[in-house]
Order: sequence, then structure tokens, then C-alpha cells
Amino acid sequence: MARGREGKDTKLVASPSISPMSRVERTRTRIAGFQSPEMDFQLMRSLGAASFGGGEVGEIFAARAAMGSDDPRAWPPSFAALADRLRAAGEDAARRGQRVSARDHFLRASMYYRSAEYFADPFGRAAQQWGCASREAFVKAAAHMAERVEAVEIPFAGKALPGYFMTPAAGAPRGRTVLILTGFDGTAEELFVQTARAGLERGFNVLAAQGPGQVGSLRVHPELAFRPDYEKPIGAMIDYALARREVAAENFALYGISFGGYFVIRAGVHDARIRALIVNSPIVDLYAYMVAFVGPELAQNPPPITLAEVDAIPDAEFPPAMKLSFKSACRRFGVDSFAAWLARLKDFTAAGSLGNIRCPTLAMAGEGEGEETRAQFERYCREVKGAVTRRMFSAEEGADMHCQVGNLALSNAVVYDWLAEVFG
Repeated sequence: MARGREGKDTKLVASPSISPMSRVERTRTRIAGFQSPEMDFQLMRSLGAASFGGGEVGEIFAARAAMGSDDPRAWPPSFAALADRLRAAGEDAARRGQRVSARDHFLRASMYYRSAEYFADPFGRAAQQWGCASREAFVKAAAHMAERVEAVEIPFAGKALPGYFMTPAAGAPRGRTVLILTGFDGTAEELFVQTARAGLERGFNVLAAQGPGQVGSLRVHPELAFRPDYEKPIGAMIDYALARREVAAENFALYGISFGGYFVIRAGVHDARIRALIVNSPIVDLYAYMVAFVGPELAQNPPPITLAEVDAIPDAEFPPAMKLSFKSACRRFGVDSFAAWLARLKDFTAAGSLGNIRCPTLAMAGEGEGEETRAQFERYCREVKGAVTRRMFSAEEGADMHCQVGNLALSNAVVYDWLAEVFG
């Protein structure tokens, strides 16, 4: 409302002769998510990465708008096109000597290629191409960082597991180092924006590594599947880390995210070289965890679906998102049917051995992750022998999502402040 010359109220109304396109607006971008909970979570995952340079909100919502639907098959080309544009912008900035701009463009391109890779057919060429493009863009971004980020290969069982060894620009006081593993569908490149950058800023060395079955490893070793005895590949990663002069054995920590929570629990049970353990979240029994995810009815009566026939099933009977999840599970666990996947999950357990974990532990989970997650969180905290610091994140904190993707700044503050206190 405005006051006229005679003191009367005057309404400010746009003239009908002004076309909608010529009016002044704040923006034509509209905030829109998805009907699919999984696609909504992946959208938040990309938005959360923006906290540490892994995205920009406007770009992400532009990519979402370009999809035009909730079909997950529209996701990869939209994010890949965005990544292509940023990779080109990074190349141009690098040619002009604009190192900061080049770093930022390449880093976001890497994360958008990872996002495209996520919803791509895990057996298709496009997933391989986008995954390799994500790694390539990240390596180019790293070349323009103040921190030292070195692509490494870790020997294990006749193979070379991929990863990155990172050191702060000023070095890590007393060699404080954390080895970080992601889970079912994360990548070592994503770990940089998810948590490693926060660790480097606080003076920690970081080794982000990928073991059998993980996305980064499958790009180069498609024959390697997830294995229950993950203490063995992690043991090789620890061998590698402790052999480096930058690392102090007395200040060495292990951090597992998502399915990585199971991996690091297995290592904590078997490897006394771990001086501090962060589990986000504690997965003690993978079968029970996944049954709660897919539902007990489906677990008790698994559909007679095989990898060979899944693509021929009409979308109305088996939606595209479920097909992709099924194929990803087969790809990473090395199975060819729903029933075989469920049977394989039963091998992934640390039940009965948690008492062997005697180092200090930080156990983390979100309130929004469901009853089974909380039950396994409580079981872990109850049965380990070492001192346990518990942290349950709330919706009020904007951090109740899986792996706290909605508030990575808070999550990282909890992790690295705890580690700093443990190492003194």
C-alpha cells in the first residue's frame, strides 16, 4: 500500500497491459522436488554438497527443471549436460590462468558427473563414461587447490584400489590422519566435498579410499564385488597410510559413512591399529537393515526377477527407479537375482564381535532414518567395549537425513571436533 497526495491509501497493481514476461520478478526459478522419496533424497544430496563447493543451488534446480518429470531416466542427461558446461568453463578459466575459477568449475563438474552416474544404468557405457569424467574433473580441480591432493593406488590382492591422499596446505599437526570410506553408492571424489575438505581445513590428513564393490573401484575393476570381510581391504588401506611419512600411527582414525559404517565396524573388530573410530551410521547386520528398507513382505517372498529379464519387464509392473536399484545391487554384490541378493546380505554381519572394538568411538545417526537404524545404533553403543560418544541428529537441526546430507557443516563439526579432543 502507498499513500496518495490526499492521504488516501493507493493499491499498487500491475497494469494489465504489461505482459508477464516484461514484469519485474525476483526469479522465474521455482523450488520443486520430486514425488519419489529416492529422487528427493538425491536432490538433497546434491544440494548438501554445495556447502563445500560441490554444487550451486541455482544450477541444481535448473538441472531439475530441465528434467520435466519424475522419471529417473531424465536425471542423468540433465546433470551430465550441466557438468559438460562447467568442465568447458573450467578449461577456459585454466587457459586464462584463473586458478580459483578453474578449481571451482571443475569441482562442481565432478560432482554433477557423479550425480549423472548415480541414476545411469550400472551396466551401461554411459555410467562408466560419466564416472571417469567425474574422476578426471576432480583431478583437474585438485591441481588448482592450495591443499595437496594426490591420486593414489593402494595394493590389495593383486589389484590397485583407487583413492586420494590429501594434506592441508600447512601440513597436519602431529600427523593427525583419518581414513574415510563411503558406502554403497558414494565415490572418493564425493567424499572430498562431503567431509574431507572440512577435515583439511581443521588440519587433518585425509585418505579417501574405495574398496571392492564400491563405485570408484568398479570403474577400474568391474570384477570386484562387495565382500563381508571388509577388514581385509581396509587393512591394506591402513598399511598404505601408515607407511607414509605424513601419518602418525598414534593419531590415526577410521571413518565410515552409510554402508561404510559396516565396513569400518569390521575393521574395528579386527585391527588394533585404529586409534579412533567414527561410524555414521552403525550397520551391524546388513540383512536386517535392508529388510527394513525394502519391507518384510518383499524379503519373505522375493519376486522371481533375474538380471537377465529385468529390462523386459514393463515399467507399470516394475518402475524404472526400482529397476535401477535392483541392477545396482546385482552389480555391486555380484549376484543375478533378487533372491540371491537377499541371501548374500546375510553374510554381512558383525554381530557377536562388537566387544572386540576397544578404541574410542563416535556413533552417529539421524532421527529420520527409521527404527531399524536406531536399533542397530543402540546395539552398537551397548556392545562395544571402548568409550562411545553418541550423536543422534534431529529434524530441528536440519540433519536428520541419512549421513546428514542436509547439514554437512554440522556433521563435520561434530566429527572433527571430537577427533581433535581424542587426539589432544
